[in-house]
Amino acid sequence: MSQLSSVFLEASYCDLSNPCPVLYECIQSMCTHKSPFPPTVREVFGSLLLVLLLGMCNVGGMGGSFIASPILMMIFNFDTIPAIRITYCMSLSGAIGVFITNCRNRAPNSRKPLIDYDTALLCIPVMVAGASIGTIANSFLPPIACLSVLVLLCLVALVKCWKKAITQYRQENYQRSIQKVLFLLGIIANTLRRITPTGDDTKIEVKIKEVPSVENESKPRGPPLFPFRRYLQFLLLLLIVIVFLILRGSKSFRSVIQVKYCGGFYWMIYAFTIVSCFIFSFFAQCLVRKKAKGDSATTVSSESSSAAEKLFDVKKCAFRLSVVAFVSGVVAGFAGVGGGTILNPLFLDMGMSGPVAAATSSFLVLFTSFISVFQTALSGGLSLVSALYFGALSFLGALVIATVLKCIVKKCKRNSLILFVLCFVTCMGAVAVSTYIIYRMITNKSAMVGLGKLCQ
Repeated sequence: MSQLSSVFLEASYCDLSNPCPVLYECIQSMCTHKSPFPPTVREVFGSLLLVLLLGMCNVGGMGGSFIASPILMMIFNFDTIPAIRITYCMSLSGAIGVFITNCRNRAPNSRKPLIDYDTALLCIPVMVAGASIGTIANSFLPPIACLSVLVLLCLVALVKCWKKAITQYRQENYQRSIQKVLFLLGIIANTLRRITPTGDDTKIEVKIKEVPSVENESKPRGPPLFPFRRYLQFLLLLLIVIVFLILRGSKSFRSVIQVKYCGGFYWMIYAFTIVSCFIFSFFAQCLVRKKAKGDSATTVSSESSSAAEKLFDVKKCAFRLSVVAFVSGVVAGFAGVGGGTILNPLFLDMGMSGPVAAATSSFLVLFTSFISVFQTALSGGLSLVSALYFGALSFLGALVIATVLKCIVKKCKRNSLILFVLCFVTCMGAVAVSTYIIYRMITNKSAMVGLGKLCQ
């Protein structure tokens, strides 16, 4: 029997007179969700939809878990808690795909990497702590609480993305209008030169100041695309958390030091893991502040640096970033949204440019979703086949659909297109989850409001 069967709310005894729901099989007199293979027509349609919509979300750095959960529940007929746990795997694989496409790029009009590693160093420790807390909360709080938080996040993200999209769209139109005026002035200047008689003492000259191209200017070598020291710090944090999780153990994974499941030492190790993340966060803030002072003392102001880069200051936003990242981690573990749904709009509000905000939030999702997947796998709440199948769909969407959208944006020179796509997908997610809540409250209210057990 699949490991996932014991956590389905629909899991019930079945026989010839009590058949199982759609996409479920009666195995040993218990309804168990079927394997993705072989897929039915309904599952093929849902898979294509996941690839398309998750690719749209990943290009904007929001992970797409908020749209994946309702699709898993409504089309694949997964129950709420298993669907959210599968989205952990989808968030992880999608973040890996986005990282592959972003890791070798630099920020627009800047020498810095597209991923803001200083911001990531501040956010990741507290996000990991929050994700661990959220994953625990997900195991015993009622499904309607998870879904309600999911709807609220979708609505907040929709409002923020829409405002940013409209603002950026207007800025793009303003820049295009200036380019058209300059182009028309160039045509007028050439026409006046042609109609002026040769040898005439009076000559009409129209000089248009050419804007120097940033790409043609010789720039000093920028920071490395892969800061080795930062990656060592990230890996050290992950290693600390993984070691504590292995020492603590779970219901299906025996502790290597024979810690009793849900006993006193079990929760002591859990608390010490959270404290270690906050200690790591404190040292991360010290490192970032020290680096910021060094950069301000040695950096010469450059006209080619973008306005958004000048507006966003990691040093000034350090404490606010830590608080926001912790809350995002809790919600990410609880509702299975990956954290990008919260962080991406907030990064934009703080002054971070759109491409950098999307790349950085996707990089953060990579770590929080990994912790959520690892912790859920230790607890025995994941089916390997389902995790690999749906993770592959998310990875495919992040590579193919996101790459195609980026090419379209680059060709049209419309970065606001990404934000409008996010608004569309977020709106679909809010409508889908709301519809599912209403449907389940009508058909099976007790399953939606029932509490689980912390040490089940």
